[in-house]
Amino acid sequence: MNQMLELRGRWTLITGASSGLGMELARHIAKEHGGHVVLVARRRDRLEALAEELRSRYGVQAACVTADLSRPEDVERLFTEATSGRDIHAVILNAGVTYWGEAMKLGWSEFQAMLDTNVTSLVRLTSLFVPYLVERGTHGGMMFVSSVAGLIPVPYQAAYSGTKAFITSYGQCLAQEVRPKGVSVTVFAPGGISTELLVNSGLSNRFKAGDLGVMSPEACATHAVRAFMRRKELYVPGLINQGLALAARVLPRGFLAQRTAAIYRPES
Repeated sequence: MNQMLELRGRWTLITGASSGLGMELARHIAKEHGGHVVLVARRRDRLEALAEELRSRYGVQAACVTADLSRPEDVERLFTEATSGRDIHAVILNAGVTYWGEAMKLGWSEFQAMLDTNVTSLVRLTSLFVPYLVERGTHGGMMFVSSVAGLIPVPYQAAYSGTKAFITSYGQCLAQEVRPKGVSVTVFAPGGISTELLVNSGLSNRFKAGDLGVMSPEACATHAVRAFMRRKELYVPGLINQGLALAARVLPRGFLAQRTAAIYRPES
């Protein structure tokens, strides 16, 4: 399957679209490619404001689906609402949550919510959308937003790093299985992004756009959409992050864990 993924005049579903990378992905697809978007997140007011912006500025169609992806019933409803009255051609599963601190201080309910949001909802939506895309035969695609933290061990983000490692491996395996059926799967693995996720994790005082490996959401979205349209199976944006990905292949993981721990260790 060598043809580029065509987004113009077609519907792309984006989860986690109310802020950060998800919001910029929607803007980029609408502005640069004339694509229609289904915006998914928990905050309805933000989704509606973004939808109106995209319609008025770029003349595209935009729909909103309010969903909390840690809730299985919302995941099922999302698929039903998104595919009602429109043909979805591309799916970007971007929603995710993180935690910074000692792994043993992460509460069980918080970990379960992270697992449900980052992993379980992604697998369930994939199990719904891949057959849907295959059946239509339009050579659509899916993109999973992972992280460099899924390529190297990141102490003090242990649970998050683990969920992203799953996403990376699952996505690369799935890409090989579904490509012969006419659907591409792209795993996009950025480093730090200066978004609400960084602020909410407590790491914004250590990392910001322009720092080592940290991108603005606008720049990251440009890389992501380009990789998605070119149907890359795994793409790491930025030379520094690509260097980290290479290091993950050639250096002992124990050494990488020690070096990462020194960077991420909370101040006592």
